[in-house]
Amino acid sequence: MKTFRLTVVSALIAITAGFTAERVSGQNVADMMKIADQASGLDMTADKFEVDRKTGWTTATGNVRIKSRGHELKADRVRLHQELGDVQARGNVLIKREGLGAWTGDYIEYNYKTGEGLTGKGYIRAGEFFLSAAEITRERDGLTRAHRGVVTTCTNDLEHLHWCMTGEVTYKDNDYITVKHAVPWLFGVPFAYMPYWYRDLDRSYGFRLVPGYTSEWGAYLLGGYVFNIYTSERESGPKLDGVTHLDYRTKRGVAVGQNLRWDIKRWGRGKFESYYARDQDVPDDFSDRNWISDVDEDRYRFGLRHKADLTPRDQFLLRSTFLSDSEVQDDFFEKHNRGESVPISFASLEHRENRWAGGVVVSGPLNDFYAGVSRLPEVWLNVMPQPVFDLPLNYESQTRAGILNRDAARFDRASAAFRYYPGEWADYDLTRIDSAHRVTLPFKVADVLSVVPRAGYRATYYSDSESDGDLVRHSTDLGVELSMRGTAELTNNRRHIIEPYLDYSYQPVMYGGEKDDGRLYVFDRLDRSSAWLDQFGMDGSWLPYDWHGVRPGVRNIWQKRDSKNVMRNFLMLDTYAGIQADSGGPLDEEGVRMFGAKGVWNPSQDLDILAHTEYDPEEDAFAYVNFSSFYQLTSSFKLGGGYIGRDHSVYDYAPLPVPQWNRVKENLIYGGFTHTLNESWQYSVYSRFDLRRNELDEVGGYIQYSLDCLVFQLRTAYINSFDRIDRVSERDADFRVGLTMWLKAQDREERDDWLTW
Repeated sequence: MKTFRLTVVSALIAITAGFTAERVSGQNVADMMKIADQASGLDMTADKFEVDRKTGWTTATGNVRIKSRGHELKADRVRLHQELGDVQARGNVLIKREGLGAWTGDYIEYNYKTGEGLTGKGYIRAGEFFLSAAEITRERDGLTRAHRGVVTTCTNDLEHLHWCMTGEVTYKDNDYITVKHAVPWLFGVPFAYMPYWYRDLDRSYGFRLVPGYTSEWGAYLLGGYVFNIYTSERESGPKLDGVTHLDYRTKRGVAVGQNLRWDIKRWGRGKFESYYARDQDVPDDFSDRNWISDVDEDRYRFGLRHKADLTPRDQFLLRSTFLSDSEVQDDFFEKHNRGESVPISFASLEHRENRWAGGVVVSGPLNDFYAGVSRLPEVWLNVMPQPVFDLPLNYESQTRAGILNRDAARFDRASAAFRYYPGEWADYDLTRIDSAHRVTLPFKVADVLSVVPRAGYRATYYSDSESDGDLVRHSTDLGVELSMRGTAELTNNRRHIIEPYLDYSYQPVMYGGEKDDGRLYVFDRLDRSSAWLDQFGMDGSWLPYDWHGVRPGVRNIWQKRDSKNVMRNFLMLDTYAGIQADSGGPLDEEGVRMFGAKGVWNPSQDLDILAHTEYDPEEDAFAYVNFSSFYQLTSSFKLGGGYIGRDHSVYDYAPLPVPQWNRVKENLIYGGFTHTLNESWQYSVYSRFDLRRNELDEVGGYIQYSLDCLVFQLRTAYINSFDRIDRVSERDADFRVGLTMWLKAQDREERDDWLTW
């Protein structure tokens, strides 16, 4: 049968233009299609049309398709009244509308102008969710209501859903779903009742339940409910979400918490975290723990974060954590404790221009059982490298000034040696002004050799020192950096770049004022290097001793052409050395002081290898080794591992007064893999081994089972016992088992940080 196209208004135009027949059909309608397309934006195609000019109804049968702005309808038979906007569709009905999602069913009555409608049994797809009911009504305000509705993300038969929520359902176009008198079902079994359930279609709102067991907690059930508190009707308006915690641990008792997360657009976004536990398992005896603060039954943690890009050049940051005791993070928030064992609290405001940047910061620990420096406040100004007038000179500088108050960590129950860390001498309150300046004169020789001579000066003033007098430190940096660059085209698709360099530096350090042989201040970061190269450059970590020597090195880069015809780095290797010309500070030997190498190898998108090592030939020790490799062996199997080793004594120039707290050698090896067997099953195993103690540190993994709409993951881990840093007390071994479940359609996000470990 021949298919015709009709713009519905064309029927009315044709009728008023003088057609006398009561019904218009077939080719007559098609003849006027061109005129009608100019008059309306509603198009219809079908196998057959009938237009009744008395009633104004148009009837289309056979492969009917109606399209308008943001609206599409398919059905076997459709009656449409264009003037009123009423539509009656029957047989294999499918409606797609912007904001509505997709609706399927056998029959529907609705108004395409207002959106109102009524249907029998049907299905609505809203994002990743499906809504089904025996009777669905759509109202003028964009709300769709379903009596005795079913909400799910599963795609299997309605009679065998893996999970669903039943009740009186309301759906807001492309926004949210609510269910009154909601009953959740899992594999056909109802397991709860909720007077009200809300789900934002764009966000992972809803309940979180994680049962499990650990040696420290006993059996536990961690519960959370993520919900929306306020959302502006304007897309650019503010938003406020909440997370409510209710946890139970058989050994520790009940804990509650409330988190808030906000997004106020140009004024930034942030979150507030609160948690309280009435601990039933507080140790009675702390005599074996030299580093622990007082701990009672009331345990709590408060956190505040906010970040605001006030303008393209101004940023405000706020971060703070307040704890009930020194052990609450280790006991209840291990994930946070591993990432930040000593919480950092600060507020900063900075402004950046093309040639300079400045700001102010207030910071310091909020709990006195943590050692740290409080900046009350500190202001800073950085001048970026830039030409000096019309001269071939470049100038840069860094200046900081502030009131600095350093407090030692106080442990009320500790023995005398540990009462303060690192000692009572570490308590001071002073003004510090530090300013570093550098000029460079870059030029080239024969357009091959790049030469950058430099001259720098740094002065630091302290209003107080360990010897109870003011102190001034002077440091000079005189040197030159030489470098060359060569490129060789190995083949049409491969290239080698070599960059040899040599840096000569003379950096004497002088003191004036009331200086004795006491320790330098920790907030200068002079004894906090993690790698030898950290001690060079204008980043606040200038050398704490005289240095006179050269640092030769060679950078090699190998590139190959990728599928997009772009040269990509697949191997980078930087080798360097430190050669001292004469003695300075604790490095009292001339000659080679350090060999180092840093490398990155990416032969393909499936393999990443990183390596960084530094060797001190004078001490015959590897000061630093960091090696890691991750390989996507197949599309379903990924493995990785690495090694970390440090000899802290190479970089620590001021031994601590408590011998047990001095830096030690660390050697750690780790590895793991993830294997996806099929669409349903996945498992993973990881482990960490302490080579220094020659014993297992941690081992764990998970088994994961996925359905079309649900994912179940069983996790387990074992953490070995270990001596604490005071070398006196011991942390007991811990065995853990946990079960998590989430919707596959809306996978887990970083925002699901309501989990405490």
